[in-house]
Amino acid sequence: MPYAVKVRTSGWAVIRFTALRLLLFGFVWLLIQLTTPLRGLLAAVVALLISGVISVVVLDRQRAAMGAVLAAFFGRINARIDESTRAEDEADDTQRLSQQLNQGLSEGNQDPQAETVEKNE
Repeated sequence: MPYAVKVRTSGWAVIRFTALRLLLFGFVWLLIQLTTPLRGLLAAVVALLISGVISVVVLDRQRAAMGAVLAAFFGRINARIDESTRAEDEADDTQRLSQQLNQGLSEGNQDPQAETVEKNE
């Protein structure tokens, strides 16, 4: 965006943008039906392309608001995934440390003479 857009981040931004985009498509499709000989799938494709170009300019603020809402939504999902991963890593580290301590304690309880015998052999 070449200029700053003040964005309202409400949950309705996605619905608002989608509804306006569909209305714009319907309007362009109706104009094509009334003014040209195009019909059927070709008329729908042409209407989709024309309304897409128009929406880039006309629905810029709504698109920015929808983008902010979606970015926040997926940002929260990513934060939950990261937190879950950190918790899982901490649990693994704790378990690994516990196993190492248990191994160290069990090795420390062995007979010291047995170690010297092993070293001499």
